[in-house]
Amino acid sequence: MNGAAGSKALAAGHSGDAGIVTEADALHLQATLRPEHVAIHFKGRRLTYGELDRRACRVAAGIARLGIAPGGRVGVLTKNSDEYFELLFGLIRAGSVPVPLNWRLSLPEVAVILNDAGATTLFIQRSFADMVDPLRKAVPTLRNVLILGDDAAEGQFTAWRDEQPDSGVSRPLRAAPDDVMLQFYTSGTTGRPKGVQVTHRASRQMRRLEVADREAFAAWGPGEVAIVALPNSHLSGTSWALQWFARGATCVIQEQVDAGEFIKAIEEFRVTQLVAVPTVLDLMIEHPLRPRTDLTSLKTIYYGSAPISPMLLEKSLRTFNCELVQLYGMTETNGVLCYLSPEDHDLRRPHLLRSCGKPYPMVDLKIMGPEGQQLPPRQIGEICVKTPCLMKGYWSNGKTLQGPMHGEYFRTGDGGFKDEEGFVYLVDRIKDMIVSGGENIYPAEIENVARELTDVKDIAVIGVPSERWGEAVMAVVVRRSDDLTEKQLLDFVRTRIAGYKVPKSVVFVQSLPHNASGKVLKRQLREQFTPQQ
Repeated sequence: MNGAAGSKALAAGHSGDAGIVTEADALHLQATLRPEHVAIHFKGRRLTYGELDRRACRVAAGIARLGIAPGGRVGVLTKNSDEYFELLFGLIRAGSVPVPLNWRLSLPEVAVILNDAGATTLFIQRSFADMVDPLRKAVPTLRNVLILGDDAAEGQFTAWRDEQPDSGVSRPLRAAPDDVMLQFYTSGTTGRPKGVQVTHRASRQMRRLEVADREAFAAWGPGEVAIVALPNSHLSGTSWALQWFARGATCVIQEQVDAGEFIKAIEEFRVTQLVAVPTVLDLMIEHPLRPRTDLTSLKTIYYGSAPISPMLLEKSLRTFNCELVQLYGMTETNGVLCYLSPEDHDLRRPHLLRSCGKPYPMVDLKIMGPEGQQLPPRQIGEICVKTPCLMKGYWSNGKTLQGPMHGEYFRTGDGGFKDEEGFVYLVDRIKDMIVSGGENIYPAEIENVARELTDVKDIAVIGVPSERWGEAVMAVVVRRSDDLTEKQLLDFVRTRIAGYKVPKSVVFVQSLPHNASGKVLKRQLREQFTPQQ
């Protein structure tokens, strides 16, 4: 196919034409356009688009032979790898629904998810094979288990895949746009995980949003090289990779996030695109390899999932000398809702650096009160959205449950406000709001102020029971230096926020508990620091 025809086909694919309904269709198009272009680098192995597509076809044929019906849930428990993406595209091609599992979960937690999904099949990395027999007993629906490889040896998956025909699935299959493509389980920071159903339509619509918004995603294409290291069990890990594969970019797969490995990979593979949580940016800046490593290939760093301090943001802008884009979104909306563009990362307009930017094209975002009424600029309420990328609903024991809504608008659970220019500012999770002495206090406001102190490395503000106040504000702090005292911290905060918001107590700890996407597990902290009755 010549260049002009290829460009037209790719553009048609992004708009949903040319038969592209699923991400496996998009992969097949790239394999047709550029079969010899490298799709994946992983631990010394490389895989072209033609090879990746052929292996996905074999996986799809194997899934059909296992008797997994379209729509059947398939558990996948593995760290990031090339095999994960072969499997992912094969399952999508076969019409099965991958259920990526966090490899950090305990056996009982994995069993809860597999039982909720009704999974009949599990692909599991050899490193976690000791879970197989207990899971067979704990999950009555589980019939098939195949072992993926690891550093020690190949698993059953390779031989199983290679014995399948590469001509596609052995039965005719045409996915519908509203069929479920992926089922991610929320991190469980609020309790029992919920299965978020992402449809083919939602995934392809996200690709359209990216193409429509050249400001945030400037003309991505086959020349881009991206690091894929966010956990595949989170939408952010898998969805970012799907974005790059859909455009024919090269993905450098890393098993897990590691600042030092990021730095080495950027130089070795001339990486142009990077997604990271703020903590990792900080680690990269301070890493001893960074000053003597060539990072000039970087074009854009996308960051999000956790708050970033103004000090770290300024250091990142000066250190990496590339464009920064802040992103705000969630699993239920299939990713990004708002972005702060490179142009808005302007040190001369510091107030903008505290926002998460403006909504994507085609995302209707409103700030609503408890009864669903729209609130005026600068009044704090709940962020509610109408987006073509919204999930189909939560999956629970074979049934689809609608998420929390105000009419047609999905309630994100995040508190925030808009300014007069339409920039969105996150305040905090509604559930994390502290009510102390009758006043509503948003922990993120206190955390952002405290992060301006150089000696504050990490902080989480929580509410703990108080006979006098109902809830008392507690700051749990990780220090860069033991020189920082409770009095210094409180005196600093007191000069910048109202007195009733100042923490009543400070606890210094070695580290804070984070989930794999970088968010602090505040529920765990509240349990730890709430006095036992």
